[in-house]
Amino acid sequence: MAKKPIRRKAADKQVANAALPDGLVNVAPVPYPVADTSITALQVYHNPDRKPSGDGPWNNEADKVSWIDETTGLGCIMLRQRNGTISGFVGVGPEHPLFGFEADAVPVGISNTVHGGVTYSKACEVNRFERQAHGRPRQERYTVCHTSWVRTVQDYRTVQTTEDQFHEDLWWLGFDTDHAGDLVPGGRYGEGRKGDVYRDQSFVYANCIELARKLKSLVADHQAEVATDSPDGEAAAGKPLGLPPPTGHGGE
Repeated sequence: MAKKPIRRKAADKQVANAALPDGLVNVAPVPYPVADTSITALQVYHNPDRKPSGDGPWNNEADKVSWIDETTGLGCIMLRQRNGTISGFVGVGPEHPLFGFEADAVPVGISNTVHGGVTYSKACEVNRFERQAHGRPRQERYTVCHTSWVRTVQDYRTVQTTEDQFHEDLWWLGFDTDHAGDLVPGGRYGEGRKGDVYRDQSFVYANCIELARKLKSLVADHQAEVATDSPDGEAAAGKPLGLPPPTGHGGE
């Protein structure tokens, strides 16, 4: 008699169907109009608790948009903060020379690319697999953590693991828009002071793209230097970029 096939249970994960995360409005990449162009948004979230009250340029804006910049291949995020302003972020991988650098250690030539300079530098926050952040679960609608790979592979299923196998190892550099002269909808001055300007998604998008291209060019410049110093690339492969060392990780 033939043996019955043995059903093997996955020891490290259980898969169950789940609804879309709260606030997420797209089940697949969608065109998202911004700054007189259109990007392919991997995530579009609406967070009513962070949307400014009253009519304003924020009426037709989503509260979190993530995408991959086509020119550089780097992940980008626009995320509305509690005070109603929008911050921008660009993620780099472990191979990038600025991976792990604190915001105040980022070279001025890179930092000054964006409005107010780079003010954020952290590793990926928790993703949708309920990793713990400071002892409590975080919702993806508020996190700075690229999840396109997870969403594509898992097709919106919840995977419970002791170790998050799909978590992307990225280091995010970002900036905010609540500096002097910026209109802060939820700030102490309410509608803002005379002359204050609301930095909308078009403004934040343009800054994200500039930062992404500056970060990408840093790698390209180093690769060109290696090729020039050594035809076979071996002698100069380990040559440092001349950047200050990172001051330590501030992320999780």
